[in-house]
Amino acid sequence: MRLLGIDYGKKRIGLAISSTVASMALPLCTIQHKGAIPEAARLILEQVSRLKDIEEIIIGWPLYMDGTQSPLCGEVLELKKNLELFFKKPIHLVDERLTSRIAEESYRSVGLSRKERKDYLDQAAACGILETFLQRKKHF
Repeated sequence: MRLLGIDYGKKRIGLAISSTVASMALPLCTIQHKGAIPEAARLILEQVSRLKDIEEIIIGWPLYMDGTQSPLCGEVLELKKNLELFFKKPIHLVDERLTSRIAEESYRSVGLSRKERKDYLDQAAACGILETFLQRKKHF
């Protein structure tokens, strides 16, 4: 059973995939898109169809630090609805607070340039989202 983690952004979408035993998250790719939700969903589903063994999708839920919904939450809900039309398995929303910041700090600490960090940041944030879900699932 494999899981797909998604870090949705207005220009880039980071994807991560779990190992085959769903025990750890691995970076998959970054998708560039123009901001139209149906197109973003199509590009994600294209990746899912290539992998064939995805059982669940986990999407980062972009809350503010105080726990209130950011304006991006509406787009994430729309993305989830678009994915649900074709992906007939569970899709979960997971609090993504600090995942991008943690990813940024880890890449900075190993000396990657700003451009190099940008190339991998979305995938690393998707890994953080997926890891959060996997850890939560272990405890329940």
